Amino acid sequence: MTSLTEGLKADEKDRDMSISFEEKKSMPENADKSRKKKKSMTTERDQWSGPLDFIMSMIAYAVGLGNVWRFPYLCFKNGGGSFLVVYIIFFSLGALPVFIMEITIGQYAQRGAMEIWNLCPLFKGVGIGNVMIAFMCIAYFCVISSWSIFYMINSLSSVFPWETCNNWWNDKTCITGREDATVISEIITNLSKYNLTTETSVEQYWERRVLMQTDSISNFGGIQWELLGIMTLSWIIVYFALWKGITQARK
Repeated sequence: MTSLTEGLKADEKDRDMSISFEEKKSMPENADKSRKKKKSMTTERDQWSGPLDFIMSMIAYAVGLGNVWRFPYLCFKNGGGSFLVVYIIFFSLGALPVFIMEITIGQYAQRGAMEIWNLCPLFKGVGIGNVMIAFMCIAYFCVISSWSIFYMINSLSSVFPWETCNNWWNDKTCITGREDATVISEIITNLSKYNLTTETSVEQYWERRVLMQTDSISNFGGIQWELLGIMTLSWIIVYFALWKGITQARK
């Protein structure tokens, strides 16, 4: 009886040792699979085809409507040359170093604009803020793009619709700016009797044809279906430009 019990214990001990050996053997295999998986994820990451590809992508990222369209307006509105000097100083000391630091860390760590700030927990919210600001900017930049496309389509006619005052959106206060000085003076004198001022055909086209502004903020007006369709087309173009990543967008 004693020998039988000892035999059973020996068999159980051998079985436990074999199971433990198999578990230890499988651990390195799992570790190797995990390392191979991480390595494959790293090697499959998209790379820039060359320095020129990277530089052009950064120019497309940094230059937009805010630089081409808004900056000249702000420069003109805030003093011209004096504003330009202050802008260059702050741009050189603040914006440019942070921009270079962000793209340098991103290239070194191979992470996006949101993840690179996780290197320092204190600045973790900076990456989230960058993404939120970019989303808010593109939301209204598409509206501005739709205005530009609307003007481009209407400029294909032989006579620009904003050059004349005989359109359905014009009224008696409209002037083209090409009238004689005496005619403009008479129009201004006549309108002043009714507390009215002149408006150029360009202004009326923008306010009454493109925007279709209402007379008060309480009157919302209707939907501009033309601008809505153009803006939808703009979002579709953005989607197809980015749905396969930056490698397809740069083409």
